[in-house]
Amino acid sequence: MATVRLFVTCLVDVFRPEVGRAAVTVLERHGDRVECPVEQTCCGQFAFNAGYRQEAALLAKHFVEVFEGDTTPIVALSGSCAAMVVHHYPELLREAVIEERGSVKEAEGWAARAMAVGREVVEFSQWLGQGSPDSALGTVGRQRLALHQGCHMRRILEETRQPKELLEQQGFEVVELEDSDQCCGFGGTYSMTEWRVSTALADAKLKAFQDAQAGGAAYLVSSDLGCLLHLAGRLRRLGAQDPTRHVAEVLAGEEDRP
Repeated sequence: MATVRLFVTCLVDVFRPEVGRAAVTVLERHGDRVECPVEQTCCGQFAFNAGYRQEAALLAKHFVEVFEGDTTPIVALSGSCAAMVVHHYPELLREAVIEERGSVKEAEGWAARAMAVGREVVEFSQWLGQGSPDSALGTVGRQRLALHQGCHMRRILEETRQPKELLEQQGFEVVELEDSDQCCGFGGTYSMTEWRVSTALADAKLKAFQDAQAGGAAYLVSSDLGCLLHLAGRLRRLGAQDPTRHVAEVLAGEEDRP
């Protein structure tokens, strides 16, 4: 049995905690012992994307302090948050310390600490996909699902296989949306400051999902809750039902929540 530390993400914690509970269910079926450091907060991606680098660095330092000193895998419930820690933390912290007039030694020390933590971070579906292809997670899918891969997961983590292969291993039929590499329009504060473009991108993504629905897709699934919340919000404004589900919810057999 492996021990893993769950990196919940602030969006899961605040907006859809049932994703976290579903993830624990799936990880335990996978044979993992799940720990969840209660001191964890936002990874700082929201501030970072908005240009508030010093504020993002404060959150990054806290994240490093909470998770460092242990080689236990850190399983992230968001591809974009995993990408933030793995790829942006070292330079962000190096830069922040220098701007605070810290020494080069201190700056390189923080960068090294961030890299050490980043080496332990793995996105949820990637972690599960490391097991045997034949391993069952306690649920066997019989539905067709439409998959949306978030931009950060696709382009920064360079993950294009999971979670599709993982879902297919569990019996689900998975189809990728037309123009699957197109952004959904979320982008953190971008969806507020450039809302016209953001809305147009969301509508294009939802049109692709409607086409997938016509082919029998029951849910729109992703590993990034930010994307799902953005698309679900647009659907609510259009008076439509919310068919969005996180991969963890589907694997836990909780896709039929209200």
